[in-house]
This record gives sequence, C-alpha cells and structure tokens, in this order.
Amino acid sequence: MNDDEAVSVEHRPPEEVFELLSNDLRVEIVQVLGEAGEALTFSALRTAVSERDSGKFNYHLQKLVGHFVTQDEDGYRLSFAGEQVYGAILSGSYTANASIPPFEFDGPCPMCGHAILVAEYGNETALLYCPECDEWRNEFSFPPGTLDQFARQELPFAFDRWMRATVMKFLQGFCENCGGRVDATLERASSANSRPVRAVFECGRCDDELRASPALPVLYHPVTISFFERYGVNVLHDPSWRYYGEDDDMLVEILDDDPLRARVSVTVDETELVATVDHDVTIVDVAISGDD
Repeated sequence: MNDDEAVSVEHRPPEEVFELLSNDLRVEIVQVLGEAGEALTFSALRTAVSERDSGKFNYHLQKLVGHFVTQDEDGYRLSFAGEQVYGAILSGSYTANASIPPFEFDGPCPMCGHAILVAEYGNETALLYCPECDEWRNEFSFPPGTLDQFARQELPFAFDRWMRATVMKFLQGFCENCGGRVDATLERASSANSRPVRAVFECGRCDDELRASPALPVLYHPVTISFFERYGVNVLHDPSWRYYGEDDDMLVEILDDDPLRARVSVTVDETELVATVDHDVTIVDVAISGDD
C-alpha cells in the first residue's frame, strides 16, 4: 500500500448493529464478560448468566460474536465495541440521571482572585465558575454514573481532572465523543471583551469541538510544565484554577494575520515564558527570559 493510499474501513448500518443488543440476554452476556475482565469458556459464561437453556443461550451468544464479542482458544471476551458498550453501562450514560445544586469550594478564582468558587451538576454537565466575575467558567460533559464515587467536596477536583483528560485527548488529535480525527485552527474572537484570538479544535466526523485560549496547548508543552514546576505547580495534577495567575500574567496577542499566529506569554516572579502558536495551533517555539 502506498503512503498516500486511503485506508478502507467496512461499515455496517448502525441500526443493524445496535439491534443486536435489543435482547435482555445479550446485554447480560456483555455485562458478565465485562465484569469478568478475561475470557470465559462457553460453560463458565452460561453458568454466569440467567439462561439455563443451552440452545437459546448459544443462539444469542453467536449473535454477539464478531461484533460485541470475540472468540478465541481461551473462550469468549468483549471486543473493543463490546468494551465501549460495557463502559457506557457503567458510566450511566444511558441509565443514570443526577443533579447537584450549586455548592461552594475554595478557590481562588484565577481571573479575579475571589476566594470562593462554585460547582454544580445537571443534564450530564459539570459546571465550575466564579460567582464574582464572568471571566472564569468551565462547562463540560461528565458521566452521571461517576458522581457517587466521590464525596461532594471531592467533585470539583474530579470534574477538573475529567476536563483535563478530555482536553488532552483533543490536543492529541482525537475526539472524546466519537474517536474521530480532530484538526485545530486559530480564529479571531468575535467579542471585543474576549482575548483577541482563540484555538478551535474540531472533529471532522461528528463536529464536536473544543474552543479555548491559545494558552491551553502552551500550558501542556514540556518547557511550560518544567517552568511551572520551578514554582511548585504541577500542571498535570494540580487543579487548573491554581496554576493560572492573574489575568495580566497570561497574555495572548496576535503576531500575524495571514496566516493567523499568536503569541502567548506567562510571567511568574519576573520570569517570562513566551510561546508562538501557529495557525494550526502547533507550538512553534517556547523561550524563557529573565531567568537567573
């Protein structure tokens, strides 16, 4: 196959594939294999489910084989698609419904310095925001089935870690929603009150997107991570609201218009980190000045 030759993938109609899960026994088989986490023999799998009729059990099992279940010399195990279905069951995406009224947690706000921040949850969406200003607000999907694994005061940190994992997937070029390819570009911000330019990450398959400051990809650059570590900040683990300084400390400016390029600068204790972000949101260079 030539390097430029397109990869061919066979697709079946989604309604045909999802119809395979329309039987309770088949869903139970998926759950049992998911809970096992390893291959099960025919007899072990049949014993673990509620169906005692061997012929009926085998009929429904074979409907899943090749789609949601694979078979090898060790027995039966979930395919990648089966793991996705099992994960969706556990996450509560199809089965759970929850809401959490607004509650306060310790900040401070990275934009205005207000000591208290607010978290809430509803419609499968987590929301973190500052009640004092309109500048800091993070809103994103969060699986309802995960909520009861944390105490309420742990949730803001769990929300933040989930958001970071989602962002990292976009930065690596993959869609959190469908697994499709994500392409990125810089575009001018429409609001006069916003930073002048923003980074847009968009999936070419499902059109899911992430819109953020060009500072976001700079933040996870190895040089930036090391820069913040000097000042006791772990960008990969600390809550995101703690490693952004005051608004004046993180500046975004337009360098060129055609193609659009941005300059991102971060100042900590009179030491400045400056990065250039290209039109496709790649980091062209990162430099540190004022370093003793």
